[in-house]
Amino acid sequence: MKILSVTIISSNNDAQWVRISNLFNLLKKKGNDVTLAHYLIKGSSNHRKSKKEDTGDLFILSNPFSILFKHLRIVRKENYDLVYGNTFAGTFFCILGILNKKPLILDMHGISEEYLMNKSPLTTIIVMKIIEKMSLIFSNKILCVSYGMINYLHKNKKIPLKKLFYVPNGVDLDMFMPINDNEILDMKKKLQIEEDKLIFGYLGSTQKWQGIENFISASKKIKDKRFVSIVVGCGSSTVSREKNIFYIPFVKKEDIIKYYSLCDVLVLPRPKHIVTEVAAPTKFAEYVSMGKPVLVTDVGDAAKLVRKYENGIVIKDNEVENLKKGINDFLKLGKDKLNQMGLNSRKLAEKEFDWDNISNSLMEIIES
Repeated sequence: MKILSVTIISSNNDAQWVRISNLFNLLKKKGNDVTLAHYLIKGSSNHRKSKKEDTGDLFILSNPFSILFKHLRIVRKENYDLVYGNTFAGTFFCILGILNKKPLILDMHGISEEYLMNKSPLTTIIVMKIIEKMSLIFSNKILCVSYGMINYLHKNKKIPLKKLFYVPNGVDLDMFMPINDNEILDMKKKLQIEEDKLIFGYLGSTQKWQGIENFISASKKIKDKRFVSIVVGCGSSTVSREKNIFYIPFVKKEDIIKYYSLCDVLVLPRPKHIVTEVAAPTKFAEYVSMGKPVLVTDVGDAAKLVRKYENGIVIKDNEVENLKKGINDFLKLGKDKLNQMGLNSRKLAEKEFDWDNISNSLMEIIES
């Protein structure tokens, strides 16, 4: 099958790009002829950050109106069987392709309410809502990263269930596995963390919807001397320590697994909001693939999965006192219980987030 995959960003290291590039590679692995097209608006932040690499990708740089018609010409000239739009914004630039009667799939990473949550200008919010609505209407099928997103789009945006399909964020199960015990001991020595400590970790960005500030505040309130927390990706340039909290700068992708391995419990302290309810954090898939117990707030699919697989503790919300209680509840658990939770996490990853299984489901959707 000849597929045009469209995105409005060029390569970077965020979770959005991880999904785009992984699904692009999986489609190719399945024997499809796939072209990745970057539709960039002149002067936009994505244009300024763009880095054209020698990958064989297609780069289109223009104004929004022209991109719509350039896409129409591309689809007509190259005779693609299918257009795959990454995010509702990327899909919007593909809607004229329906004039050529080419199926259009929308890969729905997030919803327009993110712009409201980020307190974007009113004009930006209105424009993005219009773009989202048009993309949802004109797409033949819509891929959703969570069941929460499927329910929300159906109930709140009146999208028929027959158009909505579940395709979660996956993880490389061979890559995300713990390092050996000796390497972990070496890391503890370098950070000067005693071997008897129970290490709670958060790895990722510090945007408002991550809830990291409340996790830090809760950590400061823990009196148990066995407790230590590490925050990786906090923005500082050097490793620093504040009482029982270690702040680690952004680390290279290949070093993330080392810090995952260092932790005994991994934390997802997201606040309750419609944006977080429909999201599917890539880090959650990575957390459980590492075979670690998890502490999560009662938000979205992650909380439901933790209850189903019994691989961690779910707390009501990310209020500081609730996070503190969740941490203390973990500190009361014995080693055997923690080990069992870790084993359950790995089972969850193998069942729910294996890219091979996800790619098979994706191809069934596309071929239909």
